[in-house]
Amino acid sequence: MARVLVVGAGLSGLSVAMEASVRGHHVVVLEKRSTIGGRASSELRDGFPIGYGPHFLLKKGPLHQLVRKVSKVKPSVLPLRPHRLEILGTGMMQPRKPMKDAALFRRAVKAHDVEHPSIQNSDYFASWGLNNEPRSRALLNSNLLVMKEGWSGLVGRLAVTLDEVGIPIETGARVEKIEKHKVHLADGRHVETDVIILACGYGQAKKLIPDLPAVSFVTASTVDVALDATPLGERHGILDIERSMAIFDLKQIHPGIAPSGALLSAVHFGEGKSENRLAELNRFMDLRAPGWKSHILHERQQKNVKIAPKGGRVACDFARKDGILLTGGWVESEHILSDGAIEASRITAEHISKMPLQQ
Repeated sequence: MARVLVVGAGLSGLSVAMEASVRGHHVVVLEKRSTIGGRASSELRDGFPIGYGPHFLLKKGPLHQLVRKVSKVKPSVLPLRPHRLEILGTGMMQPRKPMKDAALFRRAVKAHDVEHPSIQNSDYFASWGLNNEPRSRALLNSNLLVMKEGWSGLVGRLAVTLDEVGIPIETGARVEKIEKHKVHLADGRHVETDVIILACGYGQAKKLIPDLPAVSFVTASTVDVALDATPLGERHGILDIERSMAIFDLKQIHPGIAPSGALLSAVHFGEGKSENRLAELNRFMDLRAPGWKSHILHERQQKNVKIAPKGGRVACDFARKDGILLTGGWVESEHILSDGAIEASRITAEHISKMPLQQ
């Protein structure tokens, strides 16, 4: 059994702590913020879970399987429906009439014909420009899901599980420096351990390990807003592939997610300055969700959010010689986005037993 110190209590940190505990290790989690969950969390305001951009669970993917594994009560999920997604300039992603168009769509889905506009948009938006075929196929077959509880509910389920197995999570604990088998906190404390796992995001990990390889990210601006109106009508979303923008109404996808009205989650990803990108997203919403600003109940706007690595990722044991392991969506695994973070955490937990312990 190893003493394991996890730095970060976001989705990666919580999942790697659970995976390490299952393998018999003694685990403690440190989080610099006053709350846990990181970008995977959402804030409940008058019954509306206000998040950080749209998140969709891949059915039977690593995160969905983890949620089901730790849940005493089965999570309520409903899918994003392609026949209720509008592609600007084309129509619905899954046309239902005329019959000829419906038949062409079914053929294109079966062959995953990238010449078909619906497949192009699915490839693009299912993984935010990364063109991940498994997630694209999932969207086309109604297997990308929205949780009724929002992502705060998901984080809550993980936190309850950690509490039940006795894993302490200390918030407000900022790590300033790490060395072999030891972390130094901003409050002057020094904590010795056998294995340090950095689950604090690439930016913070880079500060703590300056020779970490460079990783480039797809970035985005986001708007999440609760409304007392329904500007998208019955549509689940509107996609603009030319400008890399989309608006989703999570309330239309899962009616149980909010008490009334609409819960819009909009994203603009790709190149450009974050200030300009966010302004363009607001103008897009003005055009495609007319009148939304007159019906705001709660709102959160983000100028610049890292979504996922564009290319190469870092091996979890890059800093093994220093007693450090890594996890997160930017760490090597076969999956991407939140599923990548969960899969990387499983791989990282398996590496703990291979690490040299403190003498």
